[in-house]
Amino acid sequence: MEIRKISRDNLDNLESLLSQCFPKFNLKKAYLDWLYFTNPLGDAVGFDAMDGTTLAAHYACIPTQIDGKLGLISLNTATHPDYRSKGLYQKLAKQTFEYWSTEFDFVVGVANDKSAEAFVNRLGFTELGRLNLRYGDLQRPSSGIRTWTKVDLDWRTKSPRQGLEKRLLDNGMIELSMRPKNFPFKIKSLVKVQESEIRQTTEQHVNRRGLTVDWIKDSSPRLYLPEKLKPSPLVMIYMSMKSDNLEINSWSFPDFDAF
Repeated sequence: MEIRKISRDNLDNLESLLSQCFPKFNLKKAYLDWLYFTNPLGDAVGFDAMDGTTLAAHYACIPTQIDGKLGLISLNTATHPDYRSKGLYQKLAKQTFEYWSTEFDFVVGVANDKSAEAFVNRLGFTELGRLNLRYGDLQRPSSGIRTWTKVDLDWRTKSPRQGLEKRLLDNGMIELSMRPKNFPFKIKSLVKVQESEIRQTTEQHVNRRGLTVDWIKDSSPRLYLPEKLKPSPLVMIYMSMKSDNLEINSWSFPDFDAF
């Protein structure tokens, strides 16, 4: 078994593996190339386990920022059916965190129940909470949140799988919205863009309420919608790779690409 860094040259094998493991998620080569290799913050990091020409297991993270600190979003973990129960994903994840520990401050992720339990129990992550599908105030904390620049946001809104609609509000705030596939409602989120050249809008009456999918620390939404309406279980997990822990206060659907 050969362990290799993630490479563009292996995208065909990766598309095949992810399509086999996650057939409902439309993880095609064009999307993976956009996600892994066009992020303004840098290319994906992680490893592939190759058995000859067979991609046996894969683990990947992409760079992100929270309060200006550079970290990683834990993304795709996949093991070929013929190679499961061998601990390969744990090996690849641990090697990823060790290899890139000097370059990044933290790792965050949004996982389903089974994956979150494995990351907490076997890899040292902490469960922060669950992203809820809720209706209410879209305002979020001003710190402990994903840091966006205009370049980052331009990249994020152009996801080949499903792009985001963007609307300028005021004081550098952007409303992002989308309707996930097979989902009956449009969801919205507000993000703050750093650049001062973002001009204020002339809109005087902006509705800051709506349906969203997010997690806010120490906050319990007044109105929950049924679990069956959620696109998937969304468990927020976190691990520090430095001695100083980063405080994370909120995470919303534009901060990652789950849909």
